[in-house]
Amino acid sequence: MDANPAQARCGLAAITGAALAVIGNAALLAVDPAVPDDKLSWPLSPHAYVLMQLFFALTQALMAVGLVGLVRSDVVGPGRGARVFGGLTVTGIALTVPGELVLILARGDDADAGSVGALSSVFGLGVLLADIGLIGLGVLAVRQRRWPLAWAALPLVLGVFQLFVVTPVSISQGFTSVASFVAIGISDLLTALIGVALLRDRVTDESPVPARSLGA
Repeated sequence: MDANPAQARCGLAAITGAALAVIGNAALLAVDPAVPDDKLSWPLSPHAYVLMQLFFALTQALMAVGLVGLVRSDVVGPGRGARVFGGLTVTGIALTVPGELVLILARGDDADAGSVGALSSVFGLGVLLADIGLIGLGVLAVRQRRWPLAWAALPLVLGVFQLFVVTPVSISQGFTSVASFVAIGISDLLTALIGVALLRDRVTDESPVPARSLGA
C-alpha cells in the first residue's frame, strides 16, 4: 500500500521546500551586488532582502512540514527517545522560520553588527536543536529497521552534516559565501531525500509483533 496521504503530503513539502531553497540560493549567486559586501543584505538591497527572507522563511516552513512527517512516521518506533528527539527536531526546525524573519529587522545593518549576531541566534538555536533531534532520530531509525539502511540513516547523516559541516563553514566563510551555498545545498538535498523516503514508505495493516524476551 502506498504511503498514507498525510505522510505523502509531508514528503512533498520537504521536496518542494528543499528545491525552492536550492533555486533561491543559486539565484543569489547570479545577482549583481546592490550594496557593499559588509552589509547583511548583500548582495541584495535592503528592500529585496525583505522579499528574500520571506521566501526563505517559506522554504523553511515547507521543510519543517516534511520533518514533522518524519517524526510522525513509524520509522523511529515508539518510546521516550522518539518523543524527545522528535520534539527537539520539530521545535528546532520551527524556530528557523522566525529565525529567517527576524533578520529583516537588521536588513540595513552591517553583517558584523551586534544586532545581527543577536537576531541570528534565533536561527542558530533552531538549527542546533534540530540537528541534535535528527541525529537521535537517525540512530533510532537505523535500530528500528523500518526502512532500508540507506534511507533510515538519512536523518542521522543530515544532522551530522549540518552540525559539523554546514554550521562551521557558514560561520567561518560567511552565509553568503560560495562554500556556504554548496554546503547548504547538500543539506537541502538530504532533506529532499527524506521527503522521497516518506513518499516511498509502505504501510501495512499488520501491527509489528513485540519482541519476546529470552526468558519467555
